[in-house]
Amino acid sequence: MSVPGRLGATAHYDDGELVLELTPQDATLQHGVVRASVLSFVVDAAAGIVLDQDPDAWTLTTDLSLRIRPVPAPEVIRSSSRVLREGGRSSSCLVELVSGDGSPVGAGVAGFARVQRRPGDPPKPPMTPERAPELLGRGELLGRPLREEAGIEVVDPLEGVVQVSVTPELRNPAGTLQGAMVALLAEAAAEDLVATRFESPVVVVDLDVRYLAQAQVGPVRTRSRLLGDGPDAPVQVELVDNAADRVTTLVYARAVPVP
Repeated sequence: MSVPGRLGATAHYDDGELVLELTPQDATLQHGVVRASVLSFVVDAAAGIVLDQDPDAWTLTTDLSLRIRPVPAPEVIRSSSRVLREGGRSSSCLVELVSGDGSPVGAGVAGFARVQRRPGDPPKPPMTPERAPELLGRGELLGRPLREEAGIEVVDPLEGVVQVSVTPELRNPAGTLQGAMVALLAEAAAEDLVATRFESPVVVVDLDVRYLAQAQVGPVRTRSRLLGDGPDAPVQVELVDNAADRVTTLVYARAVPVP
């Protein structure tokens, strides 16, 4: 019943290839457009499941870049993955996102590092490509808008300051704040800052996420600044784990007015 597990993503095999499908729901939309953070979950999962084949190591996301089109949510979004590089300690994968009729929705690239599991680490679930169809999408869908389900608190929208507690519902199997929830916090900071300053509804279409450290305790709070003068200027967002007083993630986001 984790929040990432209730985003509406499922998996199946198509000609021997693992395909993730996302069924958009009202709770995962922002002004009728699928949230960038939700699509980042699809990119992260589609790439990570394919590359995570070592039961004795964590395959941790180090970076993720996403570009999406601000179009009305289609009935379904499908992913296709292509491994760009696979090494002993790091790897990267490209994920294309299309609607049911094949129209492009967006694309993302995710990079990963392999870290050996240590004594005392949580058990690692067997999320192999073969088991993904039976493990993904088993939970109920979200009952409230995603930001509410995640418990994001607005501290100062004009400055893009929001925060979230690291609750069990937001953690990944390694016990830290799950990557899509990290992206959601940065997305919320960017959209609040731009929408408040320019008094216009916006959607985030670009995300560049660098995962620097694990957010294990929280609350995690954002520090944001607009890198320009217009509403489509990039927004720099730092995520800080208040308990450890350290930056855990650096994000560059871009929001555009609602078409």
